[in-house]
Amino acid sequence: MRERGRVAKTVLVLVLLVLYAPLVFLVVASFNKNPASTQWQGFTTQWYRKAFDDVSLRRSVGVSIRLAALASLGAVAAGTLAAIAARRSRWLGRVNTLFATVRVATPEIIIATGLGAVLPVIGIAFGFRPMLVAHVAYLSAYVLLIVGARAAGADRNLEEAALDLGATKWQVLRDIVLPDLRPAIVSSALLAFAFSFDDVALSLALRGPTDTTVPIYIFSAVQRRVTPSIHAIGALIIAVGVVTFLAATVVHRAVAGGDARARAR
Repeated sequence: MRERGRVAKTVLVLVLLVLYAPLVFLVVASFNKNPASTQWQGFTTQWYRKAFDDVSLRRSVGVSIRLAALASLGAVAAGTLAAIAARRSRWLGRVNTLFATVRVATPEIIIATGLGAVLPVIGIAFGFRPMLVAHVAYLSAYVLLIVGARAAGADRNLEEAALDLGATKWQVLRDIVLPDLRPAIVSSALLAFAFSFDDVALSLALRGPTDTTVPIYIFSAVQRRVTPSIHAIGALIIAVGVVTFLAATVVHRAVAGGDARARAR
């Protein structure tokens, strides 16, 4: 048993090293005065300043933020409505779960290739709007799975009691259903924002000439040469992702705790 435990710990350490050592190196290199990053020559923030001075990068940041914000809102709206509808019908719930699982399991590059082939046929030009629609369609699956899990475990007795007391279906939705789903909705919105901001495949396949996102900017720059400024941009994206995921966890716990205290009263 001890030998198995040691082997398991060793494998875990190796996996963590493979996953996170490149990220740690990237962050350290972004503060290294040595442009080649072959050895440490002192701390500096000049690579971040150079990155912020890049007009193309600033434009890409604006595109990424706008795309991620709109995509998260659209995905939350579509996924939440689908999750609520699934609660009313067992058959619809199974269909929704099936399609959501298929979308999550299908590689993004396959979806991107399919959309890229369909758009010219139906006469739609590549650009921001097709990117947004693709992000909403893809990310709504994650929202549906997260919100749907919360909705599936909800107690229907309170809703039925409200209806018996004369509340309309809209009042039940507004005052009972949505507040109960709020922790999952907020968490899925933050996660959808992070996934959209980091996306490469869908955005790269559907973007227009002026719709370059930050991940696409990095992808294009890396094909030419990896510079310290790219390290700085990558470190910032890692920070955005970590902060977003932590915020999703904190908000979920805070909202869930507040709802639990409200029910206890």
